[in-house]
Amino acid sequence: MPKPDPMSVMQRESRVTYGAVEPVLGGYEVAIGHNRIVGDEFLLREEGFACRYRKGDGITVQLDDSAKEGLLKLFLSGSVHSALAAINGFTPLHASAVEVNGKAMAFIGPPGAGKSTTAAGLRAQGQRIVADDTLVIDMDDGGPICLPGHKRLKLWADSVALTGMPALELVSEDYRKVFATEEPSEVDAPLPLGAIISVEVGETLALDVHGAARIALLDDDHYTAQHRIMAQGQDRAGRMMDLARLANSVPVFRFIRPLDPERFNATHEYLAGKLAQIGHTDGQDENDQQV
Repeated sequence: MPKPDPMSVMQRESRVTYGAVEPVLGGYEVAIGHNRIVGDEFLLREEGFACRYRKGDGITVQLDDSAKEGLLKLFLSGSVHSALAAINGFTPLHASAVEVNGKAMAFIGPPGAGKSTTAAGLRAQGQRIVADDTLVIDMDDGGPICLPGHKRLKLWADSVALTGMPALELVSEDYRKVFATEEPSEVDAPLPLGAIISVEVGETLALDVHGAARIALLDDDHYTAQHRIMAQGQDRAGRMMDLARLANSVPVFRFIRPLDPERFNATHEYLAGKLAQIGHTDGQDENDQQV
């Protein structure tokens, strides 16, 4: 039997219906502000709403406070989507990504590192947005394949000013970023992962190869990582094997970006040129990459 198309799987499983959501999963009541995966089910409860996903049945939403509708949409495209991806065997990665020469270049880093801002800066250099904040990866066919993103690009006000992107609308009263694109992704088909780039702040502009530390870079405590651990029932050794498989599949780099606004355009012009070199490299060991 042929493998189901990953995009069709995600689209089918993401369908939403409204109804009552039972607060108990796996025999335990999930507290407000928490979420849990048990087998093929996910439950999330927040003030004013709750979401339950069951594989094959889609997502059930209970909205008790209409004032929380904006925040609910944020969770549906964030935590719920991440858990759904993990339960269906995909790898959700805390990353933003752009397309370079037909490959997805993924930017990782802690909140505030500048992943979305870097993606927006590269968009101004001609690259298309693949995903913002959460990148869903299919690892089953050998090399990692990135699915088009499900979130619209979100930026803080200072990043809007730097990138020249439009401030279309406020994401939510509870989350003061603004949407800067109309659509979630500017690509409409999966792309191979070309590289993983850790975004860091520093005075000296640089893009260099990461060596042994590359696995540790991916080992964050974001909800995408927690969902993968819960869905796969991973212990620490299993988690490290999972990360090693991803980190060893593509080159991993460190991007040092100055915060000086006057250097913003030059910084991303430099990065675009370096990524174009990486995107043209095929099958080369990461330690031999010259950028």
